Amino acid sequence: MEMNRRFCLWDLPLFNGMERGTFSPVCREAADKKHYKRGDVLFNQGDPAEALYLIKEGRFKLVRGNEEGKEVILQMAGKGEVLGEAALFQVGDHPVTAVAMEDSRVCSLNRQRFESVLRESPDLALRVIFSLGSSLYSTWEQVTELRTGTTRERVLNLLLRLATEHGEPCPEGTMVKVHLTQQDIADFVGVSRVMAARTVKELGDCNYLAKKNKYYILKDRCF
Repeated sequence: MEMNRRFCLWDLPLFNGMERGTFSPVCREAADKKHYKRGDVLFNQGDPAEALYLIKEGRFKLVRGNEEGKEVILQMAGKGEVLGEAALFQVGDHPVTAVAMEDSRVCSLNRQRFESVLRESPDLALRVIFSLGSSLYSTWEQVTELRTGTTRERVLNLLLRLATEHGEPCPEGTMVKVHLTQQDIADFVGVSRVMAARTVKELGDCNYLAKKNKYYILKDRCF
């Protein structure tokens, strides 16, 4: 059991190349594992941010409420990705809500215990800073991309990015192995569900897009 707990967080980028002797005290008695079902909330917007989370299996969408009370999806995170990095730097609240899009398994690292290790390892502290900066830049780049252009361009950009990150080749093109509803697409690109549904239908009519079971397929002509 202790070995499983210690290696739960081994996949974190900031631990790459780290000696086992340095890594072991980081996770000893500070790691926790938990399973989530589709629709379960990992943390809510406004909750105290007290831990870093590593997705071992599954996928989460990061949602933020706007001034009109609507939810906007800012990002999607899957296996191997980290949530809540900012919790390692300061006391604060989560700026978004993380919702499981499918059955998932998550490992977490408590901030207070981690702080004591950071004080003893400047190299580890630098790794965390670089990881956070890279993640923040990537998030804002994605948000900018999905909020510019026509609705059709934004939906295509979303599906192209998801196909690159989560796609699998299939006879018809590339299957996006993410369970996306029309409301999810609308929240990602900042339009109404009706507009998203209309755009998806138009892309299908133009032979850019198809759907098989619960997954969208981008035809080869899109790439």
